[in-house]
Amino acid sequence: MFERFNDKLICEYSTRIGGVSTGCYDSMNLSLTTDDALSNILANYEIWCRSLGVDPRQLVMVHQTHGNEVIRVSRENCGEGLYSPRRRGIDGMVTDARGVALVTSHADCTPIYVYDPIHEAIGLCHAGWRGTTHEIAERTVNRMIDEFESDPVDLYAAIGPCISIKHFECDSDVIDAISNMNVRNIPHAYTYNPLKGKFNVSMPDINKAVLMSAGVPADHIEIDGSCTYEQRDKYFSHRRDGLARGGQIALLMLK
Repeated sequence: MFERFNDKLICEYSTRIGGVSTGCYDSMNLSLTTDDALSNILANYEIWCRSLGVDPRQLVMVHQTHGNEVIRVSRENCGEGLYSPRRRGIDGMVTDARGVALVTSHADCTPIYVYDPIHEAIGLCHAGWRGTTHEIAERTVNRMIDEFESDPVDLYAAIGPCISIKHFECDSDVIDAISNMNVRNIPHAYTYNPLKGKFNVSMPDINKAVLMSAGVPADHIEIDGSCTYEQRDKYFSHRRDGLARGGQIALLMLK
């Protein structure tokens, strides 16, 4: 993702490969909310971050609650999550500080990366279905407008690995939430299976529509397309494995 900006950014999404955890956490578990040994989790952070050329002390993490609160962070926040308490009730962050690695945690939910190459600012958010329908992607764009005077037409966004429409089976409560969004008539948002009486929902398509509604040009938005549910050997998945699993992280940093 964001390959055209490799000289400006570190933009990554972890996999479950290459760590030290065992059992259902095998092996690169980076979730701080599992029962995996903390020593293993910290070792995994050390391994993964060093592979990117990032010091784990540069990371800023928050306690996510499937909301749409987005905050600005700076160098003084580095280390929050791993080395000091995380701030609670936050699902998105923005910064214009170089060397500050924004990190969100995932195990099916959608990571959304935003970059302003004009003002050299970034945003990263965690969009579960609640955050998605509460339009956290637009809240992230708006926070960048407020903090850095970003113009949405200059922004680039990437939608990272997440559960695909094929495997995100939902009841009508999710459809009701989609219907109550400010963004209307979203193409390919969901399908209905009358045999099961269930809906299948596309988080990438909905979040792309939200970003476009916020003013980000369609040709500035890329979708990774990887499904965390399907790729068992590569990703942990909450929908597939329940609580007996590890988790991935998304990371975005200005070099």
